[in-house]
Order: sequence, then structure tokens, then C-alpha cells
Amino acid sequence: MRNPSFKRVAGFSLLEVLVAVVLLATGLLALAALQGSLARNSAEAKVRSRIVAMMAAELDNVRSSAYTNVATTAKVTASNPDCTAPANDVERAACEAGLGYVEMTRTVTEFGSNAGDTAFVQGAAPAGNTDAEFRNVVIDVKWDDAHGVRHTLNSRTVVSELALDSNSPIVDEDSANHVPPKAVVRQANPVTAGMIPIALGNGDSTAASNPTPELVGKNQNQTLVGTRFNVLTYTPSGSLAIIQQRIENEVIKCTCEYGAGGTNLGEIYRTPQWPAIWTGSRYDVHAPDPLDKSAPGKTWSSGPKAGVTQSPLCQECCRDHHDDFANNTDPRFDPESTASVYGKFNDTAGTLSAATPGSGTYVDSCRVIRVDGMWRVASDMYNRNLALLETETISSVQAKTGLPTTSATNKYTTYVKDYLQQYDGTSASAPTNAQSMFDDTARQLNLPDEVVIGQVSNSDNRYLHARGLYVDHLEKLAREALTDALASRRANGQCLAGGADLADCVLPYLPFTTVNLTEIAKWNASSTATLNVNNDGELATEPTQPKGGRTLGIKIGKADTEAKIRHSNSGVAVSTVVKGGIDTTDDQVLLTDKQTFNVGGTTTSNGDDFYVQINGGPANYVLFYIFPSDEQNCQGSVHLRQCSTNTTLPAPGSIRLESYSGEELVTTAISGWQCQYNNKTVTVSDTSVQVPTFHNYEVSSISNGGSVTLVENPGLTTEETTIQFPSITTSNDNLNPIVIGLTDQVAPIPATMASCTATEINNKGNKTYWIESVSWNKTW
Repeated sequence: MRNPSFKRVAGFSLLEVLVAVVLLATGLLALAALQGSLARNSAEAKVRSRIVAMMAAELDNVRSSAYTNVATTAKVTASNPDCTAPANDVERAACEAGLGYVEMTRTVTEFGSNAGDTAFVQGAAPAGNTDAEFRNVVIDVKWDDAHGVRHTLNSRTVVSELALDSNSPIVDEDSANHVPPKAVVRQANPVTAGMIPIALGNGDSTAASNPTPELVGKNQNQTLVGTRFNVLTYTPSGSLAIIQQRIENEVIKCTCEYGAGGTNLGEIYRTPQWPAIWTGSRYDVHAPDPLDKSAPGKTWSSGPKAGVTQSPLCQECCRDHHDDFANNTDPRFDPESTASVYGKFNDTAGTLSAATPGSGTYVDSCRVIRVDGMWRVASDMYNRNLALLETETISSVQAKTGLPTTSATNKYTTYVKDYLQQYDGTSASAPTNAQSMFDDTARQLNLPDEVVIGQVSNSDNRYLHARGLYVDHLEKLAREALTDALASRRANGQCLAGGADLADCVLPYLPFTTVNLTEIAKWNASSTATLNVNNDGELATEPTQPKGGRTLGIKIGKADTEAKIRHSNSGVAVSTVVKGGIDTTDDQVLLTDKQTFNVGGTTTSNGDDFYVQINGGPANYVLFYIFPSDEQNCQGSVHLRQCSTNTTLPAPGSIRLESYSGEELVTTAISGWQCQYNNKTVTVSDTSVQVPTFHNYEVSSISNGGSVTLVENPGLTTEETTIQFPSITTSNDNLNPIVIGLTDQVAPIPATMASCTATEINNKGNKTYWIESVSWNKTW
């Protein structure tokens, strides 16, 4: 039997056809809507562009007109205009844009200087001030689209009879006496907490930003190598300010090496420069006579020492910062140095020793500023006065913030202006009475007489504010600018000696600033038994609660918190690599000020003292004693600490030892290192680098029956050990201290190189590569 065959049905069903038609229709409708929208938007864009062109033409007409002819005009209207012969620009624009209604209005408002030349007000300037005025021009255009919807567009410009416009070749010759146009930089008011602006008398003010740390490295491998701050001259304008001048400062410490400069530096960095000096209005690199006269740095061919973590600007510092003491014609980097011959010093474990000129390593400190976009080493900065200003009282509690009171700020600014107005351009040296003027009782700057801390506490922090007044040595150009300015003003009866306006005439021509030194100064207590004063030198950036000078009253009595700072660059440059001064005279002249604290009134404390001696380990450990309701930091020298308690001894208690494990830099020879240079891997020359090396100490011995009860964070820099004593006895001297021994648990652990960058040295075609920077892997 044959199987039946089935023929497959071909074609589309009616339902499928209907669905396809619906989809096609929907797509065509969407496409039509899109095309309509594009056409409509294109037409609107064409209309708007034609209106904008008309407004631009009107503004060009305003700018090309004589200033006296710039005035408000009557409204010009085009309503269904005759497009065969448009009567004016408005009708022509309406015809070209296909509009039935267009109107244009020009409104001009005049502003002139007030009688005191301190602000612009609406209306013409008073007689004699005709230069100080401008006219605000606003062009308004309205039009109706094809659907009768009203649209509005406006544009604005400002014109002045002093404006120099390319379309106005004939310029009033009086304009030759005016400052040429320049860019106007506006920003939010730059004054923040901790800054003290000084008025310059011409409507401008100057202020230094709070110093911030310059850090090199990444993440946890950052190293503090210097201090940054800006000196701003600005015109306050409500909540905004017009920045007239910004001087960027970086103050750094460097480890330099003779012979590391010259051809060892990149070709464009090889030529030593003269100092950047103040010229009366700005900083410029000194131009010698003749111009090709070599700077003193050429003699020494210095550069940054390889393998040392430091600021990239040490290239400029090491290369340039040298003086020729036989040259009495050109400016020096350190013009107020008392030395008579050239010399540098090397720092070995905090001890300075004379470096052999032309050979070996030395340390230096420089102020580097930006001149015409390039970093240049400037002449050294000099501190004329260090002041502790009265800080704010909160809820009747004295010194609860690090911000100076309004009264102290006002008195200090008056003092600064009174001191600076003594400059007259006849001498390069600073007036020598800065301190005696500050101490004048009539000025009331040494307030308060004492800060009262009501009771002993380990949490009632009190804060101080240290302020430095810095004025450069005045070189010839600066002195001439000041004397010329005073002579010109005095010819008109202004700026006379003793006059109320004298400071306003002098200050704009001086290279001065006042800097918040709270986090930079070195702090100590006159009695570590009474006060616990923080001196971490961390350069924290919270001026309301600074770490520097933070004071706790830990025992009833009176004592002083004292601030100290070096006279010049090394005092401002905060560095964890070069911690001390850079020459033997640095610590001989220190500026100081102090504040008295009265802890717990006049009652004598009943607490007793005891001493703890630490054998081995680092110098910067932290030691606390712990009794019930009595826990404080023990103070003292490197390995002997005095614990001044508020507890009657003998008594059972504890000692907590912190920060005793840490790292040091160990100079280590390296060979065959692979580093990155211009996105390629190169082999650097064999050299020596400073490798972070960890000492993991542990408490190995304890006297007086003490025993370790707790070790926290073992093997890290944050490791802490608590030691319990059955009885701690009093000791009024250091003859019978508790003795604690520290030893390394294991051999010192060097960090390993994570990555490094290199710099290329091209010596007559012979290319070599040297270490530029290193990032380290640290297990601690």
C-alpha cells in the first residue's frame, strides 16, 4: 500500500499580513514624527542663530562707537515687515528668519567711582574722577514664533572710555597713564581659618595661606620633605575676591652632593641661576651686569644626592643655593649671613660637621618660588618676630581653639603695619625693634597673662597660635621702588613721616608676609611635671585644633608652654629626612615666645613622682603611667622619663610603652636595579640608597617586680606593651628609676623595592641611568 504524501502549504496567512502592515505603519508614523521634529528644531535653530547674529552686530556697533555716544535707545520693532525693502536691521533679521514679530531694546546703565575711589556706584563719577567709570550695555530681543509663542534672549557687555579696542585706533592720549588691560582672576574669598589678612591701603589685602606639607611617595610610603604656602594679594569683593598676585612658596630641606650637578642633570637644568629677588612689585631672577655673568653655583656643580627621598625641587636648591662672599655687587641667596667665607655642613645623626667644599655631601634649605611659571630659588626668608596670639575662649574656657581672637587679630595687624611703616628704602636691613614693639604694654599683645586650667585632666586640650612675621632683605631695586613711591606721594603732601597713611604707602612695596607657624614651631614645657605639650611636628592641617603646642595640665601648678623657631629657611621647612638645622649658626639665634598656664588654681598637688629608664630602643618612644583615675604621659630626656602623678605613692600601677618599634633609614648599596624611565625599563647604575629598615623591639627585662600583662599590635609600628607593678614607689630624683630593657626580637628588617623611577644622564652621548625615586614594600 502506498503511503499518502502531504504537500506543505506555502505563503502568508491573512493575520501575518495584517501584523506586518501595522508594524510598517507604526514605523512610518514614527519616522514622519522624527522628520517633523528635526525640521521644526532646525527652523528654531535657524531663527535663534539669526537673532544672535543681530545681537552680536549690535554689540559690535556699541564697541566701535565713541564712548560718549553709548546710550539707551528706543525699542525697535518689526511687525510683519515689508521684506522687499527692510527698513532696519531688526526688520532684515525678521525677514531672513521668517518671523512676523521681532523687537530689540538697548539699555545702558552708567557706573562711576564714588568720591573716595573705593567702589563703583550707579551714576556718573564725580568731577575729577571721569576715568573711573564704565557703562553696562544690555541688548534684549523678543520674538514670536510660528505658533505665537513669545521667546526672549539677551546679551551684555561693559564698555569704558579707557578700553583699548582693535576697532578704535584713535585712543585718548590720557589713557597712556593707565595700567594696560589684564586678565581678572576671581575666586571665593581665600581667607580661611588661621589666616590673618593685612590691608595694604589701596583696597587690597595680603595674606599667607596656612602651611601644608610637601609629601613625596604614595599611600603609606609618603615622606614629609618640605612646607608649602601661598602669599596672596587680593581685592575683597563681597564673598568673592579678585586675585591680584599669587606667590607660590615651597620651603624645603635637601641632601646635596658636590659633583652631582652639571652634566649629571638634564640639559635644560644644568645652568645655575641667580637668586629670585623682590623688585618692588614682584619676584624676578636677578639680572647681573654683564648678563652672561655666571651664577656662583657654577663653581660647585652641586646636585641632589642620589638615593635620598626628597623634594624634586632639590635639583634647583642644590644647584643654585651658593654665595660668592668676594662678590659685593650682586645679590646673595643669604644676604644676612654672618659668615665671611663659603661653607656647607653635613648632618650625621643630628650632628653637623663642616663639609669639604667641592667634595662630598652636605645639607641645605631653600625657599623656592614660581617666577613666570618656573620654579626658582629665592633669596632666603627672614623671621623678624615670633608671636603667640591670644586664642578663642569657648563657653568661658580659655584657649579652646587654635584661632586668635578678633581682638588679638586686630591688635596684631596694627602692630605689623606700625613695624613695617618704618621702612623708607634707605637701608636694606630690617628695623631691629620688632620684639620691643610687640612687648609694648600699650599694645596688649602679651595677653592673657595666664591661661587657667581648672583641674588636672588628660583630655582637656588647650590650643595656642604661633605667628611669624617674615620680611626679605631689601635689594637695590626694591629700595629704589619704595623711595620713588614715597617721594612721589610726599610731593603731594601724602605719606609724611608719622602720618596716618604712611603704612598704606609703604606696605604695597615690601616683600613681607605673616605665616601661621603653630604646626611648624618647636614646642616645650618649662615643667614637664605640670604640662604635657605636644611637639610631634606632623604639620597637621586643622588650624582650629592644631597638634603643635597642644597643652594638657597634668599636675597642679604653674608652667610655661614655649614656642621656638629658627630665623630663616630651615625653621619653616619641615622634613622627616633632614630634621635639624643646616649650618652651625641655625640654632644660635632662635625666636621664642611663651604662654603661662595655671593648672588647678593655687592648691599644691599631693601626687608623687617616679622615674623610668629605658635601655635600648629608639629615642622617640611614648610612655604613660596608669593608676586608677590617673593616667598621664611621662616627660623627660631620651632614655629617662619623669612620671609626675596625682597619686600618693607607693601604690600598685602600670606603665604603657608605645611607639618603641619603628623604622630608620639605612644607607645600602644596590646593584642591577630595574627602574622605569619614559615608560620603559632601564638598569640603573650601581649606587647607594637609603632603605627604610624596621626594628621590631620587645620588652626583654623589667626591674621592681614588673611583668608584661598585654602586648597589642605585635610586629607593627603601633605595637604597645603594658607592664603591671605590684607597687610603684616615689623617687624625687633619678637615682632609683624603674629600669626597662628593649632588644630587637629579630634582625632589623629592610623594606623591599616595590617600584622605582630613573633619571637619564647624557654625558657626551654616554647615557647612564640613576635612581630618581623609590616606592617600598613594608611589612610593618
